[in-house]
Amino acid sequence: MPTHEEHILRILGEATEALFPSEIAERLNSEFRAGTAYTTAEVVTCLQALGKHVAQLHDGRWTLKRLML
Repeated sequence: MPTHEEHILRILGEATEALFPSEIAERLNSEFRAGTAYTTAEVVTCLQALGKHVAQLHDGRWTLKRLML
């Protein structure tokens, strides 16, 4: 089963634009209706741990670093 971080990386990879943490949480929660809801704070913690793969834009949205090239 994929980790929370892997789900977040997939969501960012599928997105057509950078996403706010609240948007990522909404997408996660829509996929996992039966499980515990993800909070925006939990998503931010995961994003910060993924610093090697993701970057925060000046407006607070997040994207994959490879998409910034």
